[in-house]
Amino acid sequence: MIADRTWNTRCVILDHGVSARYVGALTRGRTGLVVDNALPEHRERLLAGGLKGVPVLGLDAMPVTRETLRKVGHFIREKGLQTVVGLGGGSVLDAVKLAAVFTADPTLANFAEVHAKRSGLLVLPPIRNIEERPKTVLLPSTVGTGAEVSGVACLDTAVGRRLIASPHLSGDVAVLDGGHLATLPRHLVLEGLLEAFLRVAGTLTGSSASRFDDDAYSLMQRMIRLGLRLAHVDAPEMRLAAARLSMETHTGWSLTGRNPYGAKHWYVANELAYVMGVRKMTATATVIGPIWEEIVNGAAAWGDRGRLDELWAAVREVEPTLASNPASGINELTRHWGIAKLPTLSEEALMQTSVAAIQSWGGVLPMLRGIDVAQIQHVLRVGTTEGGSRTELAMPKGQPTSGRGEGVST
Repeated sequence: MIADRTWNTRCVILDHGVSARYVGALTRGRTGLVVDNALPEHRERLLAGGLKGVPVLGLDAMPVTRETLRKVGHFIREKGLQTVVGLGGGSVLDAVKLAAVFTADPTLANFAEVHAKRSGLLVLPPIRNIEERPKTVLLPSTVGTGAEVSGVACLDTAVGRRLIASPHLSGDVAVLDGGHLATLPRHLVLEGLLEAFLRVAGTLTGSSASRFDDDAYSLMQRMIRLGLRLAHVDAPEMRLAAARLSMETHTGWSLTGRNPYGAKHWYVANELAYVMGVRKMTATATVIGPIWEEIVNGAAAWGDRGRLDELWAAVREVEPTLASNPASGINELTRHWGIAKLPTLSEEALMQTSVAAIQSWGGVLPMLRGIDVAQIQHVLRVGTTEGGSRTELAMPKGQPTSGRGEGVST
């Protein structure tokens, strides 16, 4: 998810291994390191450099829960930390961001628990003791989420996976170090690049025209061009470029002034990933083609066909071998980049996903307004049917929300 140029994060891009010497200069006061347990080499390199002697908390790369936040919050309070350095993927960085905010204002944890039952999006109220929030220095080891600069984070609750938004969730400093991406399997680099691409493409499809359209088209073309190279040749500088482009979806101009809820696929994929316990991009690969096919066939509540055709034309300027039909083309792209979708889906999981999506994001809420349970079930069935056979279905009621303004989007 992205914020509409609301947050201020100092972004630092470094060559392979430089952060071990540099990161200490970005901290203040008592500092601690929260790190993915799967990254022992990166951890030791930091501890031998600018973070020598700091306390360490290891986390597994799992969805963030209240228990995760209690663990990180206890670490912050027990060590009296004024700076928390986070090293890992999106879930580790989300844990650091949320724990830092909840430590400064413990009432926010109760706010999140109560309001999680009402909506999939929770916008936190102002923090009472913002001066007590520790500084966050975030070092991603994955590509795609842009968690190091975004003002949102995901939290698993008793009623589902929720998106938490606050201007104080963006990192104070975001550090991209090519060395931290070296151990990431190449297919996950491509997966992250597609996630960043769809963050822009999905939002444009659900938004009206903007003076910043050229910025968005240029960014998408750069992503496609880089992905085509990465699919055949791997290099450290290309991985760093992928992380930088992912970051740019949050910090650049491409999504300025857009409908903050324009990328409808994110909400359906979020629920599908939660129900099935799969990676977000596995769920996304399952639903993006069918959703774009609905748009092509005139289902305006999912997005604007003219906007989709325009952005896909920009993509085909870079890769003309992709199908001219956006739905077919995006399915080809996911296959070429090695991103698999769910092969099957039980009726129980289909029903659970569709109902949860409407309860969390639909009805009077703007995210899936005008889309009903039957439409989501149709998308899920087509996405998990070999060949994507289409059955006729009534169009969703209503029109897409195309207004502008600040908020969160995908």
